[in-house]
Amino acid sequence: MTNNYLNTKQVADLFKVDNSTIRRWTLSDKLKCTSSNGGHRKFSYRHILDFIENHNKKLNLDLKQINNEKNVSLSERKNLITQNALDRNSIEIQSIIMKLYLEGKMTHEIFDKYIDPSLDAIQTLLDKESISVAEEHIARKTVSKSLNNFRDVVKKSEDDAKTALCLNLENDIPDLAIDMIQIILEGQNYSVHNAGSNTSIDNIKLLLNKNNFDSIFIYMCSRQCCTATVRDHIDNTLKSLKTIESLCENSSINLFVGGPATTIIDTNINLNYTKFSKFSDILDLI
Repeated sequence: MTNNYLNTKQVADLFKVDNSTIRRWTLSDKLKCTSSNGGHRKFSYRHILDFIENHNKKLNLDLKQINNEKNVSLSERKNLITQNALDRNSIEIQSIIMKLYLEGKMTHEIFDKYIDPSLDAIQTLLDKESISVAEEHIARKTVSKSLNNFRDVVKKSEDDAKTALCLNLENDIPDLAIDMIQIILEGQNYSVHNAGSNTSIDNIKLLLNKNNFDSIFIYMCSRQCCTATVRDHIDNTLKSLKTIESLCENSSINLFVGGPATTIIDTNINLNYTKFSKFSDILDLI
């Protein structure tokens, strides 16, 4: 979130207090801040989250009142994320995500109810040929940039953490879903290795030889950008999954596979794995 600081007035508006209260909190060292070149206070979302975690109970802050947005509907926010993705405005998307988080919405809830439906909306525009493939890719990268900044804020300490490997198979490229899984796990004190998209079996074997993992998470998408897995490379995909299953069994690693394209597993092979359909399912599984 390094490029998105709030000033004193914005933070005062955020908490529904006056500017002098913000200055008093900073002078008493309750609320951390940095200074601009001109000597003005600058607040990152990490500063704000630390303040809430340490002082919310005592101050009884009404976080649902953030920026008077409690009456903004879920549909309106999804549309805002979609439009800002198409407009390449990652800062505005990250602002929307942070406001949802500050209001008390869980990370998985933000992903299930806001981010994933926005990606579906972008895919629908592509299917209708209302946008080009290039525009779809740029929009996804815009969302990805916002999520990376969000991850920096909500990531917890990895002390005594469990370890997880997140990946996509060699013919599958839903990098955003894997990024969201990483954020959820890191919010639960997991140490996560994110191998990203197009991970080959040989690379997975090398990773397992060098690292000990408690879990492996795989996401199988069915959007147009990833239909290679579902439509054209099913045999290779199933073969890869069986190899990963064997590797997990040999190393006592829990295997989790999610996403809409998991239907091809149950239809075509017998695989020992734990399925998740939504991002919220992950918390129940771990």
